[in-house]
Amino acid sequence: MWGEIMLILKPKVNFVVTVEAEITPELATKSLDEILNFKVYYGKNLVKLGDLFEVKKEGDDKKIILDGDFSRVKWIGCRMEDGEILVKGSVGTNCGAYMKGGKIIIEGNADDWLGAEMNGGEIVVKGNTGNLVGCAYYGDATGMSNGKIIIEGNAGNYIGEKMSGGIIEIKGNAGDFVGTEMRGGQIIIHGSCGFVGGDMRGGEIAIKGSFELLPAFIKKEEGLWVGDVNVKGEGKIRAIKS
Repeated sequence: MWGEIMLILKPKVNFVVTVEAEITPELATKSLDEILNFKVYYGKNLVKLGDLFEVKKEGDDKKIILDGDFSRVKWIGCRMEDGEILVKGSVGTNCGAYMKGGKIIIEGNADDWLGAEMNGGEIVVKGNTGNLVGCAYYGDATGMSNGKIIIEGNAGNYIGEKMSGGIIEIKGNAGDFVGTEMRGGQIIIHGSCGFVGGDMRGGEIAIKGSFELLPAFIKKEEGLWVGDVNVKGEGKIRAIKS
């Protein structure tokens, strides 16, 4: 998959505070000196990337391997348009936020706000995720609008809030308030979850396990409900047949 050409970053220390670093595949096209001097925040301090990470560069392809625990590193893949990121560990909040293209593979877990307001590309998480996957940031009207997020483990609460397009697939369980204010797109949950579809206007939520259905949905046929009627919604909640 990765061939012989890539950029490899590895933490030098266990981070005491969070790191804010918009690491995208575009970074791999820069010179080694530019990469080492790339500015990131360590807590409130602006520091060089090379102060926090070991850097190994082989070529100029837009491919990055993040080797180690990145669970305190925020904004990985933010606004990325193409290329590939492989995380051989876990990631912090806001991974893949505003993402437009390319692919992120996370072998560990992902924190809150994964793929927030995402507009393209693909994110695959081998472990679990936190809350607010594919959501809109507070005060914004629209969450995820395109692309695909696959979570092989479990997910938290408020999955796909204000989502208008794209696909979120969860192979484990999810928490409460799935698809709140959803307008379009699809959420697929292979396990169980809590409440779904509050103020839902469009899109589809398909669930294989158990879930809590709000009374504002009308049963159309066996295993299919439409609503939320409180907002004149036409979203669909479907039970996946075994």
